[in-house]
Amino acid sequence: MVRRFGSSRPSPVLFAALGAVVISVLVVATWHVWSNDNALSARGQQASGRVVKVTTGKHSRVHVEFRTADGRQVRSTIGQGDEAPGPRAKAGDVVPVIYDPLRPEDDLRDARAPENHKVAHLLLGATVLAVVAIPLATWAGIRARRRERSASTAEER
Repeated sequence: MVRRFGSSRPSPVLFAALGAVVISVLVVATWHVWSNDNALSARGQQASGRVVKVTTGKHSRVHVEFRTADGRQVRSTIGQGDEAPGPRAKAGDVVPVIYDPLRPEDDLRDARAPENHKVAHLLLGATVLAVVAIPLATWAGIRARRRERSASTAEER
């Protein structure tokens, strides 16, 4: 069907395809964050890390260097929300960290911080919302398109 000039409704097929891409990205991101959190809980090991840099601003982060149990020197970043409560660490401070021995450079948590799954829960909520809302919005677009077609067919008669 040819769209009329000035029609503001996107094609339901295009909307559904873009929605599928958005849902896929959210599912992968949720799975990644959740698996990193679970890895730290299940097999995390503790080490002493030296703070090498602290970035401030909208996304302040603590960059830490530590030695793994097998002797590798690793530099990583403490995850957002995984910092210890209280005053922020400064460069040169020594902090206890928990790392995943299979991927020590991936995710890191300050050992003094309570376990935190906020990001995973927010992503899970966004994923569930997208899984429900995108098909509903696509269906509404399909129904609106059908109503338009039947109205234009009725006008032509």
